[in-house]
Amino acid sequence: MRLPSMDPGEELKELRRLILSPEQQELSELRERLGDKQLRAREVAGVLPQALKLSRAHGEELTRALQPAVEGSVRESIGSNPQIFVEALHPILGPMVRRSIAESMRRLLQSLNQTLEHTFSWRGLQWRLEAWRTGKSFAEIVMLRSLVYRVEQLFLIHRETSLSLLHVAADAAVTQDSDMVAGMLSAIQDFARDSFKTGDDAALEEFRIGEMQVWIAPGRHAYLAAVIRGNPPRELRTTLEEAIDSVHILHGAALANFQGDAAVFEPLRPELESCLRAQYQKTKGEAKRNARAWLFLGAAAALLMMAFLFAFQSHRHWRDFVKRLNAEPGVAVTAAHHHWFGPSQIAGLRDPLSTDGAALAKEAKLNPARIHFDWKDYLALDPVSVQRRFAQRFGSPKGAVVAVEGSTVNISGPAPYEWLEPIRRDGTQVPGVTSVVERDATVVYDPFLALQRFKGAFPMPPTVKGVVANGTLSLAGTAPYEWVAPVREGALRIPGITAISGDDLQVEFDPKLVQERFEARFGLPDTVNATMQNRSLVLSGEASHAWLDRVRRGASEIPGIRALDDHKVEDIDQRAFHQSKSVIESAYVYFLVNKDNFATEGFAALSRLPDEIRRCFSAAQRMGVNVSLEVRGYADAAGAEGANADLSRRRAEAVRNFLISCGLDGAMMKPLGLGAPPLPQAGEKSLPEESDRRVALRVVIQPSTP
Repeated sequence: MRLPSMDPGEELKELRRLILSPEQQELSELRERLGDKQLRAREVAGVLPQALKLSRAHGEELTRALQPAVEGSVRESIGSNPQIFVEALHPILGPMVRRSIAESMRRLLQSLNQTLEHTFSWRGLQWRLEAWRTGKSFAEIVMLRSLVYRVEQLFLIHRETSLSLLHVAADAAVTQDSDMVAGMLSAIQDFARDSFKTGDDAALEEFRIGEMQVWIAPGRHAYLAAVIRGNPPRELRTTLEEAIDSVHILHGAALANFQGDAAVFEPLRPELESCLRAQYQKTKGEAKRNARAWLFLGAAAALLMMAFLFAFQSHRHWRDFVKRLNAEPGVAVTAAHHHWFGPSQIAGLRDPLSTDGAALAKEAKLNPARIHFDWKDYLALDPVSVQRRFAQRFGSPKGAVVAVEGSTVNISGPAPYEWLEPIRRDGTQVPGVTSVVERDATVVYDPFLALQRFKGAFPMPPTVKGVVANGTLSLAGTAPYEWVAPVREGALRIPGITAISGDDLQVEFDPKLVQERFEARFGLPDTVNATMQNRSLVLSGEASHAWLDRVRRGASEIPGIRALDDHKVEDIDQRAFHQSKSVIESAYVYFLVNKDNFATEGFAALSRLPDEIRRCFSAAQRMGVNVSLEVRGYADAAGAEGANADLSRRRAEAVRNFLISCGLDGAMMKPLGLGAPPLPQAGEKSLPEESDRRVALRVVIQPSTP
């Protein structure tokens, strides 16, 4: 059986459908799966655990990618409902807190036992004397002399983000995950505050972990955590507190605006490394120590009263000195330690231009050599320091008053221009100065310096002398115009010169330069020669009317030209005008008898006139003269007067129409029918009769419009 034939295109479509039908169905199902979000979520949930395991095995990329999101979620959850985390961490942190409290009690009892043990021994007497001498408690002396300690590690931790900003260790081989330690310490402090219901400003200051102790020195934006082995003295806490205070002074703005980049705090590493202290007990013979103690006790007993009075007076001087030093502008004392037998210490910030601490120590009756100053340079912004810095940069002239209010420098009184000008230019570059106000200042100009500025701008010829007095520049002598001209234009722009007096100054003009100025302004046609004679410009040759008119009106404005002699210069436009006018007015167009048709010789004469009329009009235009053309028609006396008038008018119209057909403007031509020509005057030659049948042209110069 034979199937009916199909179109080849339809057969191809059917074959494509049979072959690609399974793939098209699979693509449709795949498109449907991709568009179904719930189905995709279930599929991802099925493979996500295995994907996380494989990613963990291949690297930490997934961990680093998920860490910000997980940390942000935990932080947001703690901020919204911290009770959940308190309940979750309570089983872990509760025993730790209890152990910390128990360990603190143990250290207290241990310290008390050691104090009682050494109370009735020779060493105890020596330590009691030292406690009395230094003003410390006996328990502190016992702990200081008998215990060994070492600061193992220091962590600088940001309070708000709980991130580690800087980590230093006494042993370079020790490595710790500083961020993990920072998070643990923050969690412990949060737990302690939540457990004991303390305020947000309360903080856990120390706790023990095995043989290690952790001391915390809190600050406004960050705190310092020290990991200590052994039993450290209380001075170490002061050192830590001073260190965290110094950190806030040096990098307070960076701590307040911390965005996660801890690299900016790397310069603080030396500051923290100075806190990595250690103390080791020295082993010496008991007999030697006792002998030294007896010797010291004997000397102390002999000088006890004298030392007491000296100590009281020295302490009073020291207290007054520190108070005065801290009140000094540009000085900020952060630490002051008075030592009796060693150099006292002053630490803080000092502006380089502030008063020297050694000078103040002498005034306070202290020995500057026994005081160690540890200053860190900074730029103070108080008015006194800013004024000192301003005076160091620009000086302080006599009479001028400089006052600083906030960040504004006010200048009043007489102020020299040479001092005020750099201030106007660079005054705001001084740290602490944002604006300079001089409305109450009177600018004073030194005449000698004003003259020097003038000479620098306009070097004076040897034949000129200049003096500046009361702002007026007086010039005398002889000087070329080329020097005088720029002086007149620019001298008043020189500070200190408000007027110019040249009554005694004679200006000289170089004829060659005068002629060059003339040619530069007007140009010099090739047909014109120009020379200077006694400051008079002499012209000869021929030139256009427009150029001559421009020279006649403006030549006297050229410096060095008093008069213009142009009688030897011919006006070529005027010459062309008169030549064309003469040709036009001497031509006659003749007509046939009693007709307005051109005679043969008349048409020949008329054919030559259009070009000549154009030349005449063009020359008149160049001269700036308005002209018109009268076309005068005549007829012989044979006919009646009325007929002759009409015939002469038609002959004039015929000539005008011919000239219009040649391209001339009809508005500039006026046809006139004059009838019979006038009789010749006495002495004039009579024309033949055919000459009466003519048209004559006359060029009329119109009066100029005012």
